[in-house]
Amino acid sequence: MSLVLMSIFSMSIPFSFTESSIGGLERVYGDDDDDDGGGDDNRGRGDDDGGRGDDDDDGGGDDDGGRGDDDDGERSSRSFRFNDDDRNLRRLLESQLQQESDDNNNKQELNVEPKSYEGYGLKDEGDNRNKDFNFAVAADFGCSENARNTIKNMEDKKPELVLPLGDLSVDKTANCWLDLISTFDDKSEITFGYHDVKDGESKLNQYKDAFGLDNLYYSFDYRHVHFLIMSTLSEFNVTSEQYKFIEKDLKTASENQNIDWIVVTSYGPFYTSPSTHPAKNDVRNIYHPLFDTYGVDLVLQGHNHNYQRTYPVTFNADKNSNPTVTNAFTTGYEGNNDGVIYAIVGTGGEGFHPLEGRHSYVATQFADKFGFLDIEISNGNPHTNLTGTFYDNQGSIVHDHFTIKKEIK
Repeated sequence: MSLVLMSIFSMSIPFSFTESSIGGLERVYGDDDDDDGGGDDNRGRGDDDGGRGDDDDDGGGDDDGGRGDDDDGERSSRSFRFNDDDRNLRRLLESQLQQESDDNNNKQELNVEPKSYEGYGLKDEGDNRNKDFNFAVAADFGCSENARNTIKNMEDKKPELVLPLGDLSVDKTANCWLDLISTFDDKSEITFGYHDVKDGESKLNQYKDAFGLDNLYYSFDYRHVHFLIMSTLSEFNVTSEQYKFIEKDLKTASENQNIDWIVVTSYGPFYTSPSTHPAKNDVRNIYHPLFDTYGVDLVLQGHNHNYQRTYPVTFNADKNSNPTVTNAFTTGYEGNNDGVIYAIVGTGGEGFHPLEGRHSYVATQFADKFGFLDIEISNGNPHTNLTGTFYDNQGSIVHDHFTIKKEIK
């Protein structure tokens, strides 16, 4: 029995349910120098782990996505009674039971052969029209019913672009997740997470082949927005090929008169309230100053299975872990003057990671809702707006909403 369930049984909270009821693209690639010990290209398809900073969840074992222990035995139907005030606890328990069921089902996938996929990736090449659009973001999916609900929720908002932020499938192959996301096969660009890189060369190759990727970090432009996809599982120090690529890429984007917004994705979080995984301090201390210099507007991350969104912040050289808040309102930001907003959207479908406090630079956070962040880019003259809205899978309820306004120069 999982630790979560044991802890719930130890509480005198009445509740009632049975387990049976739960039911313009121009892609630019950096030279990924760590797949083959420093070569210029990783077509050799090796694991992308050479010379990188340590990932905080692989110090001695695989990342289990915070799901708790797997219950191998038979589970009888469980009946309890919930008070109305315990809805969050019930959702946590439902998520845990669903996850345990998914884990047991995943055991049947151990000997499944990886299938061949191709033709994934954003296909609307050369589109630089000054036209409104929206894109959808989430991380830490898995292949459970929760993940299916997240993708269905995205479908309802009709995004023109989908950005999965890593830890896409926790199975031995990418089959299930690539099947799930196939509805967006020609609208997606992925960020690589721990399970995507570290679960074996065969699984990593499935993603690379499906999306036509040679490297784990790259960039592209779409509708006056520049997107930079980082790899926190690749070498990232100031002498690395990734750093050289990112510095040059951001400089070019910042000088491009056709680019109004710069959005970065990263699997490991730069900043986080206390949760299962700490912040990637080394990555943050190197790259946040670059983001300030070149006018990055939004950084989208995963890894912690919850939702967190900062105020606009700038790098604090005196205390790196405590960024300087430039605007303490919950929305209504000025993109030309305020700092970078960092959002963790680890709400794709894997079990929740608890939040054990809230840092002062975090505008909003929660750890009990699956869903996704929808970003809408609306163009006007002389202003353009970026609006973020988090939609819960339970009826698409809005749980966060913020807007950045920027004057077009």
